[in-house]
Amino acid sequence: MIFANWRGFSGGTRDMYQEVLKFGAQIVDALVDYKHPVFVYIPPGGELRGGSWVVIDPSINPEQMEMYADVESRGGILEPPGIVEVKFRSPQQKQMMHRLDPELKELDAMLESSSSTEVTSTTDDIENKIKAREEKLAPLYTQIACEFADLHDRTGRMEAKNVIRKGLEWKKSREFFYWRMRNRLLSQEAEKAVCAADPDMSIKEAKELVQSWISEAESASDEAMVKFLESSPLEEKVQAVKVAATKRQLRSLYQELPESERANALP
Repeated sequence: MIFANWRGFSGGTRDMYQEVLKFGAQIVDALVDYKHPVFVYIPPGGELRGGSWVVIDPSINPEQMEMYADVESRGGILEPPGIVEVKFRSPQQKQMMHRLDPELKELDAMLESSSSTEVTSTTDDIENKIKAREEKLAPLYTQIACEFADLHDRTGRMEAKNVIRKGLEWKKSREFFYWRMRNRLLSQEAEKAVCAADPDMSIKEAKELVQSWISEAESASDEAMVKFLESSPLEEKVQAVKVAATKRQLRSLYQELPESERANALP
């Protein structure tokens, strides 16, 4: 279980001296080869940013790793002010001001009409008013932009982009992880049994097969799946997999025999 609340790697002198990048790489190396379930959870009020996300992203070991986030947490490469500096700079903010603000729309119309009359003093006055209005609106639009960027860092957006499996509430997280862990461990035992019965089957194929068996449970909740796995042993299904694998192997061996020897191979 990893409680993730890190702000990333700054690349500064302090982080370089403390070998943060080196130890982050060691974490990745350990997670790549890990053979047991790993849960990453961003706690309430926590943030996962920048290089820290790369270190514990589930894509490192998708067969074993799952990421969850509390509904009050945040996650993303850049923080909202950084996103605004990159994606919604001053020119873009001014374009929006002129598109939405009634006073600026009126001033733009006045500026257009005055420019056609070629009256320099009037044009300069209007441009000064426009500039003053833009400076007045700038803090408000920056604040709105930061709030909009922050919406993209919340649980709902992370779940929609499939970077986390589910958003959780802190008060229910203990119960959720209890049943989730038991489900994963029991499922993993079944997957190993399937792979032992059919050595040619990959872990991914075994996982899909076991999930198809578990779909017979009353509901898709982890608690229901645990009760199904504990009350409905899968020995018969695993034995059927073993029989099918043995038949396939015998058929392959039989096809490899010369035509003259095939008749003698059968009892």
